Amino acid sequence: MPAVKVVERTPLFLKAVVEGAYPSLVNSLRRVIISELPVMAIDTVIVVNNTSVMYDEMLAHRLGLIPLTTPLQSLPPIEDCESGLADPSECTVRFTLQVNADGEVTVYSGDLVSERPDVVPVHKDIPIVKLVKGQSIVLEAYAKLGRARGHAKWQAALASYYYYPRVEVRDESCRERCREVCRDLTNPLECTFNKAMTCRDLCGDKLHVDWERNKYVFWVESFGNYDVDTALREAFRILKRKYSLFLDALARKSSSAAEAKL
Repeated sequence: MPAVKVVERTPLFLKAVVEGAYPSLVNSLRRVIISELPVMAIDTVIVVNNTSVMYDEMLAHRLGLIPLTTPLQSLPPIEDCESGLADPSECTVRFTLQVNADGEVTVYSGDLVSERPDVVPVHKDIPIVKLVKGQSIVLEAYAKLGRARGHAKWQAALASYYYYPRVEVRDESCRERCREVCRDLTNPLECTFNKAMTCRDLCGDKLHVDWERNKYVFWVESFGNYDVDTALREAFRILKRKYSLFLDALARKSSSAAEAKL
């Protein structure tokens, strides 16, 4: 039975020691987190007026990279949005941006006006473009649910892991030699497996480095679209659904093969 011990936690970051799981399972979770989690991002921009020095295409690109809060609990499942089962209007949010400069002014992400108060820029102070007196920007932007496998602007979080190192210091002089790489050689949470291996290259046979089988240090960092608890909950839901679809496909394949033999 896999076991998890949380060693560091904030609303947007989590580090834990995972034990008793196969690498394939841990890596599957990592890949779902970095490429499958749904988030809102601006995907379509209708420029009504743009007299700034920035091209419309670059302006739209910048808008798309602004992270938006994404209340998954009040949105349809991403699968329904992708398949068309959900009303498209429930999977999109309209923004407007209208700025007329009376002097030098910087347009920030906070100037975007959303039709939904729960879908807004995560950070209000992301600069979009600078305007001088007489310039203006008027546009409509539409954000939709998407996944990072389609474009990086839909990436909700990063995740990674390393094998839990097991370090044996055979000569105390090695600690000082490796201090710039690892302050505490025997602390797996500070000295990653790769760092320990770097120290082994420095110390030779004075340091032995191994790893514990099926034990890892796993961490997740959210970009702020939602907290890390929501990210993990959604990642497990997606992973569980993938396994169910895979088993169903296997069952159908097996059934078809059996019928063919008859």
